[in-house]
Amino acid sequence: SFILNTGFGDYASNIAFLIAKESNKPALDIAYGLAKKLRSKPIFKKVEVAGKGFINFTLAETFLWQELKKAKDVNFGKVDIGRQQRVLVEYISANPTGPLNVVQARAGAFGNALVNLLRFVNYQAFSEYYINNTGQQIDLLYESFLARMRTLMGKPTELPEHGYPGSYLIEIAKQFIKENIPQANWRSKLLETIINQQKSSLQKFGIHFDYFAEESNYVALREVVLERLKDYCYQKEGALWFRASQFNDSEDRVLITANGRATYFLSDLAYHWDKFKRGFDILINIWGPDHHGYIQRMKGGIKGLGFDAERLIVIIAQQVSLLRNKEKIVMSKRAGEFITLDEVLAEIGADALKFFLLMRRASQHLEFDLALAQKTSQENPVYYVQYAHARINSIVRNAMSIKELNEDNLDLSVLTNDSEQFLIKVILHFPDVLAASARHFEPHHLVYYLLQLANAFHNFYEKVRVITDEPQLFQARIFLCQCTQQVIRQGLNILGITAPEKM
Repeated sequence: SFILNTGFGDYASNIAFLIAKESNKPALDIAYGLAKKLRSKPIFKKVEVAGKGFINFTLAETFLWQELKKAKDVNFGKVDIGRQQRVLVEYISANPTGPLNVVQARAGAFGNALVNLLRFVNYQAFSEYYINNTGQQIDLLYESFLARMRTLMGKPTELPEHGYPGSYLIEIAKQFIKENIPQANWRSKLLETIINQQKSSLQKFGIHFDYFAEESNYVALREVVLERLKDYCYQKEGALWFRASQFNDSEDRVLITANGRATYFLSDLAYHWDKFKRGFDILINIWGPDHHGYIQRMKGGIKGLGFDAERLIVIIAQQVSLLRNKEKIVMSKRAGEFITLDEVLAEIGADALKFFLLMRRASQHLEFDLALAQKTSQENPVYYVQYAHARINSIVRNAMSIKELNEDNLDLSVLTNDSEQFLIKVILHFPDVLAASARHFEPHHLVYYLLQLANAFHNFYEKVRVITDEPQLFQARIFLCQCTQQVIRQGLNILGITAPEKM
């Protein structure tokens, strides 16, 4: 692990404890033996044993200078973790029953960053949005819309039980009346309108999808799924059940209800059958916080279909709470009042929203303050990182107006100041952060790395004079700034956030 407190070295390892478990030898003895062997390696300045068996490493300056020369390259940080495996990342996939909200925005920011990250480490990664355009929720949406239309036409009508009370249906109804849309087209036009509104919100948010998959396209595949699962199915009380309990689920699950309606479970199995048949090696689904109980039944169904359920990875994106000046914004789902993605984008912009939504592991509840996200100060983390990039751009532009950088005669051995050394070490940690983030599907590590890098740069800039009269030092420090800028830009690009040239 990388150590922020350089008084204990640059990296620490617990490998001696792991070897001790296998060999039944004291971890301390193993640590001393390893340290003795590793001290001869030229990349280390010091290798020391600490505590009861930890090993601390301090990197040699010559190694730092040598590796820094690679950091300005656009491919710096790329590691071949993916080996060109095909990955389909499905995320958001909100029912087309209303505007996108901030919980769905979290899945959007996370999924977008994850796809970018996987591509950077050599996966063939693709993004997909699944549109549930059939089923009971769509029926309820249309019944709710009809109630709004009748009310506007002078025939007050109550919403159906569990219907959609949001005011957005009133606005769509007014639009239909204004445009004189024939009633025969209301249902299809309603879905088209809401889907287009969601796509418009995604565009404003800077989220691109390679594919949009519609549930209606997989209706015929339900029969294929039922045929494949027939040995695991039985009839009870007029419904068709899948023996999910045979696959470690808590209970059996209905595929077709007593009134002949296909369940979401059957539709989702048909959709996943298609995913596997498209030749993806790994399926990653990012689901909302109310889907924990759905994971095991899906894995059971996938096993029943004859696929390896381990190829399906489900990541749960937890709830988001919004604050304004530290006061929680309370919304009522029952009344149809919720904060839409468009509203938040209008207030703080896409960059700030993505950054804040990525600041926690997806499995953790997240809250952030809209007032903080609007601040143009170091208190605002996204501003802090973007400002570092813009500041470097200004420094380099000013430096180049004085003297062109000659990288052929670059002497980085003049970078001996503590703040310079630490900044170099943070830059060189970039590939490790990317590798760890990709292996665990956790882009939030990159967010904290960028904050650390920005902090290291701001500290460096305050401690030393970049544009100096000493030619070698001038060249080396400008190169160090450019490497920092390249890594910040690359990191922000992966997160789907812009890297402004001036602020």
